[in-house]
Amino acid sequence: MLHIALIDDSYPINTRNEKILNSLAAHYGEEVKLSVITWDRSNRYTGDIPGYYVYKRDSAYGNKTRKLLNLWGYRRFCHETIHWLKPDVVIASHWNNLVSVPRLDRSRQMFIYENLDVPTEAYLLRKASTLLEHWHLRRVDLIIHASRFFRQLYSPRIPQIVLENKPAMATEPQEHCLHQPIRIAYIGALRYIDMLRRLVDAVRGEERIQLFFHGGGHALEKLKEYADGEDNIVFTGYYQYEQITELYRQTDIVWAAYPNKDFNVKYAISNKFHESLAFTVPAIYSEQTCLGDFVERHGIGITINPNSAEDIRKRLLEVCNGAYDMGKMQQRLLEFQQKQTTWDEDFLQVVNAIDHSRKP
Repeated sequence: MLHIALIDDSYPINTRNEKILNSLAAHYGEEVKLSVITWDRSNRYTGDIPGYYVYKRDSAYGNKTRKLLNLWGYRRFCHETIHWLKPDVVIASHWNNLVSVPRLDRSRQMFIYENLDVPTEAYLLRKASTLLEHWHLRRVDLIIHASRFFRQLYSPRIPQIVLENKPAMATEPQEHCLHQPIRIAYIGALRYIDMLRRLVDAVRGEERIQLFFHGGGHALEKLKEYADGEDNIVFTGYYQYEQITELYRQTDIVWAAYPNKDFNVKYAISNKFHESLAFTVPAIYSEQTCLGDFVERHGIGITINPNSAEDIRKRLLEVCNGAYDMGKMQQRLLEFQQKQTTWDEDFLQVVNAIDHSRKP
């Protein structure tokens, strides 16, 4: 039986890793044993989930000092658990988990690095983190990139696969005329509050635009307070992923812009990009990013300066005034989407690499 252990240093593990585990289980069936090594940093793990090995140390999210103090204990826990489990394949999710994998028996164990985000701290810290990451890459057999744009940052000497977070659910393109007023929607966890405040400022008092925030998160209450009194701004709160089809059906343009001064944002590809394609609903992206350049080149999105409320407002008013042919943009999205592979098709690269490593 094939035994695969995945390391994710947050509990619950992220939804992308849930998809990976589900895809492995679907492909191998009863021929695979799946283990998860994770860190419960906020006392949320109360049960006994089969296959889960949980390090429990309180370390509030966002408290980097507390996390750093507990990191050695978590690393020791990972080493001891992996030595005890002796899995055939170890998947380290995110660059900071690379150091938590002990030296493996390369003759019989495969080491996969799942590159979710590239190091993105202040310049000197980012350089140090990148050096640490690349030092440990010498032990890696395969890199799985969450963004096609990450690949250019890594040595081609290491085998690499791109597995972007495409929707696993079946989708149907949406066809509709623009609503009046035009509906702009943010769909997802509310973060980057300074940028979202600029978005709020950009639509204040504009009767031709209705802005929806679908989702919760640590920025929800502060953003509600900031937008208080604006009749054209609506907060709908948390939603279930099964509702996403309806949310896109009600939307004219999706907000998919993130702070472009963040090094990771420059190279990342957001879930919203793939959802925009899947539902053929145009999206707004940050300029001076790989993704922003990509959508501009293919005419399948709009770019803005996320650091300027004035620029955001200017672009949104251009949409209102008909400067963009949204019907043609939707058609280009549909044509582009029809050429795309699915998550399941892309995932075959992963299982093929694992199967190849098992050959005598």
